[in-house]
Amino acid sequence: MTLSILALAAGGYLLLQLQKASEEYSHWQSREAVLEKELDDLRKEAKNLREFLERLRRDPAVQDAIARKELGYGEKDEVLYRMPQDFDSD
Repeated sequence: MTLSILALAAGGYLLLQLQKASEEYSHWQSREAVLEKELDDLRKEAKNLREFLERLRRDPAVQDAIARKELGYGEKDEVLYRMPQDFDSD
């Protein structure tokens, strides 16, 4: 009798541990899926940035467009107007 109660208690304990392990495994699987998605997104972003950098290195039109947009450069005898960022029409 005592042996069967002990075996039942051990079986219950093992089932609880198996349930915990299953839940933890499930958690890590979902975490892995999230990380794989983030990694895929980062790979796409890195590819896009490499392509942009290559265009910036090789294409004078892209260089000119970036210099105009980011640095406010213009051509000779060209007038540039810069508006403040917090411009109100009041």
